[in-house]
Amino acid sequence: MVAIYQVRKNTEQSITAFEDSISKEYRDISNNIPYNALIGKTLTGEEITQASNVIYNYIDFCNEQIFLRRTGRVREDTWNNWQKGMSINFSLPIFIYISEEVFKELPDSFTGLKRVMSENYSTDPKNW
Repeated sequence: MVAIYQVRKNTEQSITAFEDSISKEYRDISNNIPYNALIGKTLTGEEITQASNVIYNYIDFCNEQIFLRRTGRVREDTWNNWQKGMSINFSLPIFIYISEEVFKELPDSFTGLKRVMSENYSTDPKNW
């Protein structure tokens, strides 16, 4: 009985550590997005250039998060938090602009993210 408890505890700790590492990756990406972009202000040309590369990386990161949920590697509550964050970020003007451009130029890419967006950020890729 103690062994089963210990295995469960270790598994939960491993999942938490993995999810924390993904959260750190998000923070690393978002730290490079200009402040004005994150609060929805109009950006200068230089800020748009900086934001474009980072937001592209964020789009790719979101697609990876969706894959992780779809394959059952993250918990439902974690996924729901991530999905809420996606909803907030993709409601900001520069995120809308960049994502529309990326989706237009790469129509066959980021299908998971497009689906989450089309389902209004209230879906669970694990059930797809």
